[in-house]
Amino acid sequence: MVAAGLCSGLLLLWLRLGWLQLVQHGYYAQRAEELQEQRVPLKPVRGQLLDRRGRVLARDLVTYSIAAAPREMKDARGTARALAKLLRTDARKLQRLFQQKPRYLWVARRVPPEVGEAARRLGERGLYITPETQRMYPLAAAATEVVGRTNLDNQGVEGLELQMDDELRGRPGWATRFRDGRGRSHEMPRGLRRAPVDGNHVVLTIDADLQAIVESRLAAAVESLNAVRGFAIFVDPRTGEILACANAPHLPPGKSRNWNFTDVYEPGSTFKAFVAGAALEEGLVRPGQVIAASADGRAKLVPGAIFHDVHKQASYTFFDAVRWSSNIVLGRVGLMLGDERLYRYATALGFGTMTGVSFPGEASGVLRSPDHWSVRSAPTVSIGHEISVTPLQLAMGYAAIANGGVMMRPLLVREVRAPDGRVLSREEPSASQRVFTARTTETLRDMLAAVVDSGTAKAARVPGLRVAGKTGTAQKYDARVKGYGAGMYLSSFVGFAPVDAPCLVGVVVIDEPRGHKYYGGEIAAPVFRNVVTDWRGLPYGPLQAVSSMVAARPPAPAAVTVPDLRLLPRRAALQRLDDTGLRASFVGEGPRVLGQEPAAGLATERGSRIVVWLEPAADSVGRTLPDLVGRPVREALRELTRRQVAAKLVGHGTVVRQSPPAGTPLPIEGPCVLTCEVVRVTPDVVTGAPGTTAGAAGGAPGRGTAPARSRTIGTEP
Repeated sequence: MVAAGLCSGLLLLWLRLGWLQLVQHGYYAQRAEELQEQRVPLKPVRGQLLDRRGRVLARDLVTYSIAAAPREMKDARGTARALAKLLRTDARKLQRLFQQKPRYLWVARRVPPEVGEAARRLGERGLYITPETQRMYPLAAAATEVVGRTNLDNQGVEGLELQMDDELRGRPGWATRFRDGRGRSHEMPRGLRRAPVDGNHVVLTIDADLQAIVESRLAAAVESLNAVRGFAIFVDPRTGEILACANAPHLPPGKSRNWNFTDVYEPGSTFKAFVAGAALEEGLVRPGQVIAASADGRAKLVPGAIFHDVHKQASYTFFDAVRWSSNIVLGRVGLMLGDERLYRYATALGFGTMTGVSFPGEASGVLRSPDHWSVRSAPTVSIGHEISVTPLQLAMGYAAIANGGVMMRPLLVREVRAPDGRVLSREEPSASQRVFTARTTETLRDMLAAVVDSGTAKAARVPGLRVAGKTGTAQKYDARVKGYGAGMYLSSFVGFAPVDAPCLVGVVVIDEPRGHKYYGGEIAAPVFRNVVTDWRGLPYGPLQAVSSMVAARPPAPAAVTVPDLRLLPRRAALQRLDDTGLRASFVGEGPRVLGQEPAAGLATERGSRIVVWLEPAADSVGRTLPDLVGRPVREALRELTRRQVAAKLVGHGTVVRQSPPAGTPLPIEGPCVLTCEVVRVTPDVVTGAPGTTAGAAGGAPGRGTAPARSRTIGTEP
């Protein structure tokens, strides 16, 4: 019986051993690997953020972290007392932590190198000293809201640290350690290991010198005016590069955001420059054209809306209306443009859409489509209300004026470099589209220069430098009263310099200045002047190298192919041109397109205007052939096109005969033959109103006698 019992016990033992080693082998092998092997992460060095001249805005500083495994220590209490003395903390508290977490715990993170080395010299088993990095910002507050910050694990959580985190953080590595039966860790000579890959460096377009100047001047203005806040952004109009971007005051970590990208406001009178440019581009007004205002500073432009002017005057030339920021005149100009054209120019300038700058949380602004406009919207938008913009959008719009009408895409990141300095990628300046012709922007620059020289922004004048700009004073919406708040203003100024070769565009906004002054020309314009004056005095003289700046102008936008618009409905033709980056100038009121110029298939510059002839409305043209004699051939062809009559040209110049004659009932068989001759202009001309043609003395134009062309005599500012 004893032998049988021994045999049975041995049998059960062998069966249990077989079960563990054969059936459950995989389970226990995995447990052994988990308990015996330890994978320790190896952190990479985070890449640096540099300004455009290579100065460090953010970098990693090597620190040490102290971890402990109390179970491995010979004298855990003694080690706790020694560490507490080094770290200047409570020894009893550290001892309690050792008891609560005997396997592993973090004792301290990111301690100075000297403290880490002193802890290493203790030579205690179970005490692990590992190097760690801490993000440092050498230029202190400079570009805080642009650069952003990282968290305790050195991951980007705000600003460009967040936006460019994939490039900056690198790739972590790891090393394998082994534990013995007592839980002690050992690094094996042939243990598995993957080395970390350090992060790339990111070069910004920010100029640290200009950034410091803007922050200093802006903070001083906000403090002296007891304002709620202030923000400013400065860009290079030739490249679209953002040179400085500042907030005042600085917000605490976790609540910080860059108002130049994330906040919107009504631009007020600073928007009038774009309306003036659109009117000039469309040929609706001339700088010297006199437009009615109001002697008492009040005018009812549309039902239910009274527009006010600070400067009370019965009328202005258009040039002076911009100089003195007349709400009434610019409201009238907005009505001339109409809803569709005003909206088209505003969207072409980037309002209502995000610019695509490399920064988190960018706002798109507010620009409703004309379908949601009221009868008062066109004049109201024209003076900078019923529309909200970001400072970046406003700066890029003025940059287009300074850059000859070409819109540039905003840049905040210049290039990405490998840790060894190799350039991995580079952002090149690129034009998005042309909004205004060079001739229009030349006129606009002169008008905006007059605003600074003798208009509402005289406080922005810089001795020895020609400056252009526009002031803005917009009331703020108060949710408590559900309307504009009393005494709540946003004072702003947008300017560029030098006028003849602009290389700096700046937007300055002061939110709710306290005191009796609140106009943009009194509040924001001096900040712009001080910034330009300080930057002009830097050793490398950025505003003095005008010749090299002119040579560095970016190329014009690439050419596009004109689409075929024939027989398309008006809205579809407009959409097709918008998709191609072109603009439309409609002639006629009909529902469909009859012709276009330039013709389909030709190459033209992006942003160019396409003349689109619409078929006539039911009763808009007569049923007989018009009198075309004496008209320029282009005008004659336009009239025939409206009536869907084919034309045959003989010669060129002015029409002197037509066949069939005028008055022939429509439709006609075959083409209308137009015989043309070049007409010589007699030196004796008479002065007529703009846009009219006076006949030569002693003859009526249109019956064999060539009309003499008129010229307008007048003076303009």
